[in-house]
Amino acid sequence: MTYDQIRKGVHMLKIVFLAVVGLALILTYSHAAEPSPLGKRLPSVKGEALSRTAVRFPEDTAGAPAILMVAYRRGTQADVDRWTAFLQERAPRTVRYEVPTIANILWRPMAGWIDSGMRGGVPQEAWSSVVTLYQDAPKLRDFLGDYGGTTTHVVLLDREGNVAWFNAGGFSERAGASLLEALQALSGEASK
Repeated sequence: MTYDQIRKGVHMLKIVFLAVVGLALILTYSHAAEPSPLGKRLPSVKGEALSRTAVRFPEDTAGAPAILMVAYRRGTQADVDRWTAFLQERAPRTVRYEVPTIANILWRPMAGWIDSGMRGGVPQEAWSSVVTLYQDAPKLRDFLGDYGGTTTHVVLLDREGNVAWFNAGGFSERAGASLLEALQALSGEASK
């Protein structure tokens, strides 16, 4: 094999590698939004909490309303933090989960490293409420849609695992008030 043939082979491998990475990025960041998930049952998805406990949504939240704060990108954390602070103040008893959703298969081999890094930035008492999805991430993303950007996809599940409220537009006082109204409506149904 000549030097020229090796150079052409390496060049071709670079092109193939860049094409695969580009396709993976396109599939991750430009996933079209599905129709509204309101009123539909959340598909069964399984992840692992930072506490190393397996969690299955919506099965493990059955019987009580629950809020899932779904984040597709690392830059979403500031929006998750705004939602979390709001909910801690205004609905502290409501079950809620932060759900980092990593749909790109290229990151799966680094799942342990990613989760370990998150453990370093999350207080240990919150580890059981941070559930990362890897393998089932595409299923949740397909159901909720991916509107791009760095806003949290907030999902309120009713007692049966149906989506009672949904927002992908980021935190605002108006969105927070709307979520509280939906929570109150679910509480009213329970008392009937």
